[in-house]
Amino acid sequence: MRIKTKPGFTLVELLVVIAIIGVLVALLLPAVQAARESARRNQCTNNLRQLGLAMQNYHDSQGHLPAGNISCCWGTWQMSILPYIEQQQLGAQYRFLPKDATFHLNEYRYDAENPSAAPEVNNLKVVRTRISTLTCPSDEPQADAREVTYHNYVANYGNTNHVGWDHLGPANPAWIKYLGSPFVGDDWNPQPVIAVTFRKITDGLSNSLLAAETIQGQNGDLRGFTWWGWGAGFESRAAPNASDPDTMQYAGACNPVDPNPPCTAPSSAGNLFWSAARSRHPGGVNVVMCDASVHFVADAIDLAAWRAASTTQGEETLASLSP
Repeated sequence: MRIKTKPGFTLVELLVVIAIIGVLVALLLPAVQAARESARRNQCTNNLRQLGLAMQNYHDSQGHLPAGNISCCWGTWQMSILPYIEQQQLGAQYRFLPKDATFHLNEYRYDAENPSAAPEVNNLKVVRTRISTLTCPSDEPQADAREVTYHNYVANYGNTNHVGWDHLGPANPAWIKYLGSPFVGDDWNPQPVIAVTFRKITDGLSNSLLAAETIQGQNGDLRGFTWWGWGAGFESRAAPNASDPDTMQYAGACNPVDPNPPCTAPSSAGNLFWSAARSRHPGGVNVVMCDASVHFVADAIDLAAWRAASTTQGEETLASLSP
């Protein structure tokens, strides 16, 4: 009697099918990754638009933009806008220096915690909170040893350094005149004396950068540490994602090892620190203008145009944010 056998795949046929599937996966994977990155970039764009609107609402309420930073450790623009990005509860918990304070008091640092104070100080709890609106999904979320969170958006401190001084250092470029910015760091006064109004942005709100992306530094690097005063801004001395090293506040704030961008410590006391806009998006960074419009700026943008966009009183003609 003859036994009937069911038809099936041979080993060779099975291997061929597996090979074809592998080739198809290899062809589709870049497209899938590109689609995912496009979605992440769109989310980042939406985040920056919300940030721009929050800054406008703050200005409408207070009559000026928030202070860029109060020295290293007593607050940044990020704490100030919490109530305007649907974080009213966090904003109500954070305690700034009292209005009559004449010194930077440690009990009101950004990482202070004193439940027995009246009113109680829960700043550490606030800065341990990750704000999704201020986090780019293309980056990897970071926190320090105290669980203080990093974020991805930094305010525009202009074309020189974080305190708005003309750059007179020997490094290239040898001399840059400060031409105004929406935010300025106040490293000496316990109460900020620098508050920029939209009226002072004479170049026009649509022509002036408000904020841009940064990366969240890893392994001790403090870029993206935006609760901290000296990590809250960017400057346009270098183009986005430039190979030029960022000048950090001190050596311990800098870790130039990949995946972090290049950085260095100041070479002298007069070499004030600055950081470029940086992003994990391929080819450029997202930015938001003072009118809350959002653009994607390519790394290859003309440096003069980039600097012109970062200043508020330069009277430059802003041709384009595209290369």
